[in-house]
Amino acid sequence: MQIKINALFILGFISLFSLPLYASENTASKRMFMPTSGYDTNAFNPAFIQSANGLFNVHFGGYTQFRYNATFLQNMPDSMEVVPRGYNLARTRLFLEGDVTDQFYYHLRANINGSNNLELMVAYLQWNFKNPKMSLRMGKQFMALGREDWILPQELASIDFSAHDFTFAIWTSFGFQFHHNINKNLRYWIGLGNGAYGARRSFPDPKDSDFAVTTRWEWNINGSDWNKYDDMLGRKGCDFGMLLGLGIGNNTRFNPEALKTDSKNATQMNLDYTISGNGYQFFAQGSMTNLKYDSPQAGKENTVYGLYSTFGYWFTKKLFAYGRFDYVGRGDRVGYTEDYASPGVGASIYPFTFSNRIRFTLEYNFLGATITNTIVEPDGQLGVIATPYGGQQSIRFQAQFGF
Repeated sequence: MQIKINALFILGFISLFSLPLYASENTASKRMFMPTSGYDTNAFNPAFIQSANGLFNVHFGGYTQFRYNATFLQNMPDSMEVVPRGYNLARTRLFLEGDVTDQFYYHLRANINGSNNLELMVAYLQWNFKNPKMSLRMGKQFMALGREDWILPQELASIDFSAHDFTFAIWTSFGFQFHHNINKNLRYWIGLGNGAYGARRSFPDPKDSDFAVTTRWEWNINGSDWNKYDDMLGRKGCDFGMLLGLGIGNNTRFNPEALKTDSKNATQMNLDYTISGNGYQFFAQGSMTNLKYDSPQAGKENTVYGLYSTFGYWFTKKLFAYGRFDYVGRGDRVGYTEDYASPGVGASIYPFTFSNRIRFTLEYNFLGATITNTIVEPDGQLGVIATPYGGQQSIRFQAQFGF
């Protein structure tokens, strides 16, 4: 009897995922005869299971990034390694998202980082108002501020986020975020959260817990399709568009112990510009960050600046090449003597035209400054190694694959 039950279960499970895939519809009212499972290449996470009427659904997917790194260090003593090299899994992302009803959408995203630590980095519920142009997200999420930080890693032109993003982005926070798509030319977000890297905090709050207000406004200059700005790549066949974005955020700390060593207020402004067309995309983002302290013992007020830019071009539907420039200035921050300025080039092959999730990338970057003299923290994700002796160059290969 047990064998028969197991056999029936296995056959039922196989039949569930072998149903044919039909074109998905935009609203539940149109889903008259939809399959209960399948693989929709038009969806961000293609694999799905849903109710017969389509009112409830869950989409799932994932990808991993496997890398080989070689860094060429300059002016190193003879007794030290000049070309550190090695492999790592940069990140693995797992997605679970879907609709509970027409009004409520949920999104869960787990990350396994290069140290093999698993964390639930995004978990929010989105309430879609009766006005379809408005929504409210509640939970653990990215706050809209700078466009690069708003983009998923698989959608970047380069192998990874820039040093500019690593230094200035606030990552994810616990909070609320209201979105209003006013018309085909203008949309904005307003968020209230617990600040930079707030999503990594737990109860009871540590001493550096804070409060953040963020807002981002986007002007779709020629009113083209918003979806083309979901990545920093562009594709062959895309129509021409220009996007201007402005993001402003403020972090405030209240804990007396934290204020002895950390800033009282951190204010940041991001301005970015994107041109996207048939087989190319140009992106540039500049930022200014000001830190204010509660006492001279904690620190001196300072302002630092950053710039990041990429330009990518599709030579064919599957071959993509790009250039990048990554700059983080020290401004008037005390204790640093050099600015981080790193140009780079790279190329990627995308085997499938319907998804950016599978790609193979080779990238070269040059850094003339001594990393320990800049405000950028050395990080293996950047391909940058801590050294006090001079500049460095890196060559990295990445195989990104998933479903």
